Amino acid sequence: MKLLDYPFYRLVAFFIIGIVVQFYVPLPISFWLLFVALTLFLSLLGYFIKPFAVVSKSLLTISVMLFFAALGGCITSLKSGVFPNNHYSHAVQKGEDAVITLLLREQLSSNSYNHRFYADVTSYNWQVTQGKILVLFKRSDSVNYKAGQELIVYDDVNDASNGRNPGDFNYKEYLKGIDVYGQVYVDKPKILQSQLQESSLPWYVRYRNKLLQDLEDSNLTDNSRSLVEALVLGQRQNVDPTITQNFRDAGVIHILALSGLHVGIILLILQFCLKWMKRLPYGNWIQTVIIISLLWCFALLTGMSPSILRAVTMFSFVAIGMNINRNRSVFHSLTISAFCLLVYDPRLLFQVGFQLSYTAVIAIVLLQPLFMRLFPRIKYWLPNKLVQIFTVTLAAQIGVAPLSIYYFHQLPLAFLVGNLALLLILPLILGLSITFIILLQLGVVVDWLGNGLNFIFETIISFVGYISSFQGFVWKDIYLRVDQLILIYIFLLGLIVFVLPIIKRSRRERFRITKSNYGFHIALAAMIGLVCTSLFHDYKSKESFMVLHQSRGSAVAISNAKESKLLVHLSSMDNVRRENSFNRLSQIENFQKTTLKIDSLPAMINYKNIPLIVIDESALFAETSVKEPIVLLSNSPKINLNKVITKLNPKLIITDGSNYRNFVDRWKATCNNRNVDFVNTYDEGAIDLLQY
Repeated sequence: MKLLDYPFYRLVAFFIIGIVVQFYVPLPISFWLLFVALTLFLSLLGYFIKPFAVVSKSLLTISVMLFFAALGGCITSLKSGVFPNNHYSHAVQKGEDAVITLLLREQLSSNSYNHRFYADVTSYNWQVTQGKILVLFKRSDSVNYKAGQELIVYDDVNDASNGRNPGDFNYKEYLKGIDVYGQVYVDKPKILQSQLQESSLPWYVRYRNKLLQDLEDSNLTDNSRSLVEALVLGQRQNVDPTITQNFRDAGVIHILALSGLHVGIILLILQFCLKWMKRLPYGNWIQTVIIISLLWCFALLTGMSPSILRAVTMFSFVAIGMNINRNRSVFHSLTISAFCLLVYDPRLLFQVGFQLSYTAVIAIVLLQPLFMRLFPRIKYWLPNKLVQIFTVTLAAQIGVAPLSIYYFHQLPLAFLVGNLALLLILPLILGLSITFIILLQLGVVVDWLGNGLNFIFETIISFVGYISSFQGFVWKDIYLRVDQLILIYIFLLGLIVFVLPIIKRSRRERFRITKSNYGFHIALAAMIGLVCTSLFHDYKSKESFMVLHQSRGSAVAISNAKESKLLVHLSSMDNVRRENSFNRLSQIENFQKTTLKIDSLPAMINYKNIPLIVIDESALFAETSVKEPIVLLSNSPKINLNKVITKLNPKLIITDGSNYRNFVDRWKATCNNRNVDFVNTYDEGAIDLLQY
């Protein structure tokens, strides 16, 4: 397939280039508007200049491509951080409590410590506002709120974690990509008023809430009900965390995440059920219109979540392409759907779900027919379906494996076993679950079906738990850099282009020897680049002596190319938080590919002739004759900082996240008065002391 023969592919590629440029090198909107106008003018000029055919054709081609790049940058600029005048972010004073009115819109999965919601900020200090915010309630407060609850709270708005340690996930940037620009931790005593305002929710969300209540009143067990809610309604907040982790370790977490897989299966079910329509005049198009309408009804039912919007948009175009019944129509459909989604919101390009969805589908379309050619033709239905599921799973996993490693640092090796079993029965499970919900709405007694679903889901949970129990089947702590990720995909693409003409499905020959094409050279160049960049990165690896950001306790990291040491003081934590902190800190970028040792944080560290004195809650510190040490204040010590500065004469004072905010503000003012450098890891992130 000569993809570059289709101009729209190249136009979309340039559109994406414009998005990437604006995302990483933000330029003013005036620049992009001028660029759009200029390239549009040159495009029209190239189109209407006929006497100079070669010149006009080249001018038109270049101008149109640059126009799409400018369009991508322009739309990205418009979507990035442009707030209306009444957005709550204009009124927020960091660290100051305010009277905030919140309308809970969407419930998220709870973590070990908090229940989480997305909410609208309808007023701030009694001034009418708008904008989305993340709201967190302590699980220990035992609040039982749901979407539609209106709260008046007296609390402060703060920022989410922005990846303060090397390699940390930048949660603040993720929330920014979905127009959430703050978070608020709501303690129960600070809730001034609460009332249910379901009428303020869209009708489809209210109807979904009714379905959730009907499921809760049915005879489904808690585990079965939570899985039906996840599979059909996209609500994963009630799924047991242990079950979620087991699905993740078994490589079948995509079964729980309502996305393109489920929409694709529903598309196939609808095509099968409406197959009779093809016998009608214009039956193909009537069937396609009905299928697309039903897919969007399903999207409404799930609350129009971003993942479902993305999947339904993609498969709406795929349904049209399948109706045209051309092999290349699927690629056209994927390209058009991606373009429409990126025009709607260019930031989708940088969301993990968008990348995984399109990568998986493209890999299936490219690789699955290739794998099927390696198998002999199978006449029997069940073996043939098993082979198809095997090849689809293998193709999708090859496609998303580099992205999975890059984002999640692990690769489940048992994915084939789990997917062979679950993908075979997933259409049945979805069909039975949807039938169960429909019968509930019709008032039919469905206890018999509920008992059947209970048995099926409990069997699945046990099966997945058994697979995930084999720890050796999960390859963990794998890390990729961006350059490695790009080169791996270039290698895979080149390999596919090289292999496609060689493998041929025929009774007489399975392989056909041909001359190597440009795909071989692309794959070889990517492999050489991968080796060279890895060697260069290892060569330039440098030592580091870092004070890390830690919200409770303190942590210092010392590392070189071969070994690392993590020094921690986490005495104020319970065992669960301590273990979570160890796991998070041990995965920072500095510790990758090194031997890690963990020890307690001493009162003084001297590394590379850089002395670090730690003053913790005991307010005691080591005596030293070293000139201009660096001081780390930990766990809010009650000290007279003026006396400490006079005695130690430090060149730098560092405070981490373990200190009270009012202490930090007071210490900062003191350092300013004494002309001593002051750094707070909450604001600056981890500090490399070798840079001072």
